[in-house]
Amino acid sequence: MENVSGDSGSAVGTVLSWQPVVELCETVAGELPAVIPDIVDRIRHEIPSYRIVDRAEHEHDVANHYRGLLTGLAVRRSPTRAEIEAARALGAERAATGLPLHALIDAYHVGYREMWNVLLTRAQARDAEAGAQLVSIVGMVWTWVQQSSSAAAEAYGAAVRAADATLLSLTHQFLDGLATGAPTGVDLTRLANALTFDPAGEFQALCSPAAAWPDERLMDLRNRHWPGTVRCATRGNLMIALLQDVAPDAVIATAHRRDPEAAFGIGLPRTGLTGATASMADARAALPLAVPGAAVAFAEHWLLATVAPAAHRYAALLDPCREAARSHPELAETVRGFADNGFSLTTTARVLHIHPNTVKYRLHRWQQLTDRDVRTWEGLSASIIALGLPPLP
Repeated sequence: MENVSGDSGSAVGTVLSWQPVVELCETVAGELPAVIPDIVDRIRHEIPSYRIVDRAEHEHDVANHYRGLLTGLAVRRSPTRAEIEAARALGAERAATGLPLHALIDAYHVGYREMWNVLLTRAQARDAEAGAQLVSIVGMVWTWVQQSSSAAAEAYGAAVRAADATLLSLTHQFLDGLATGAPTGVDLTRLANALTFDPAGEFQALCSPAAAWPDERLMDLRNRHWPGTVRCATRGNLMIALLQDVAPDAVIATAHRRDPEAAFGIGLPRTGLTGATASMADARAALPLAVPGAAVAFAEHWLLATVAPAAHRYAALLDPCREAARSHPELAETVRGFADNGFSLTTTARVLHIHPNTVKYRLHRWQQLTDRDVRTWEGLSASIIALGLPPLP
């Protein structure tokens, strides 16, 4: 009997000692309509990405969550299955909105920090001991933070992976259809619309070696929040990206932050689905001219990009220049300088830090070795094309 009586007394004492926490949670729950807007203000101030989430929706979600938290603290329990599922649903919704995952997780920490400050302020206003008593629920609050944010993050990841798998499948179909001329059964216009392209709009392609694009990096590029549309996938040994209303430089800069050595070929901006196919061909042609970390635009190097794939056919015409460049690199440097500086002996000499007579001599020597006079269109074009090809071994 003594044991029963002792247990009963202990239980009553525990209930009474927890009563201030219950009353505190009830007080704050009654103040949520006034508290929630301030918490949401703080989240949106510290995490600007949250501006893409509708304000009213944001307040509604935060209010629901903290009602659950306060109820859970009052009865000393962790989140229920339903509350965990609500967190998962929220994670999936935020993924669909385009909110970055780090912003979602940061929002949980900012929100819980602000709610803890509210609890602490209200407790201290009641009496000195109430504030100290909050220490007893720190572990429980942390459990809510951990379980809720983990569930949201897990669902966010699953939603992103599912959406990316669908997007990637459509992208592969679209790129394959463009490359093969839309075989029977492939409706490129519908695929373009499904990928949020305007089929009649302007497309621009980028190409990069597929080896530089592991799945995680390519997924990150696909799922960034671009001002227009970027769709990309690997095809064979290439990564191909099609852009609409997005500057190629922006995509390349983003890629180089992850891999500074990634090389790119840039196609011409072209209109319509046939233009998309042509821009892809441009980018593929320009890519072999790009050294690691560089981007070569077909618009600037179209002649060399067109000739390079068939360079073996022109060996008899171009190899004397390549041989001269290998044996006399200073001559090759002077030829390039002459072409880049308005065909002016004086300007070329100034840029290369040599005398104009030296420039004149080197150009003459180049002509002797190659039979190409760079002061003529034929001689200059052959020389520049030869110098743009990979050097002879």
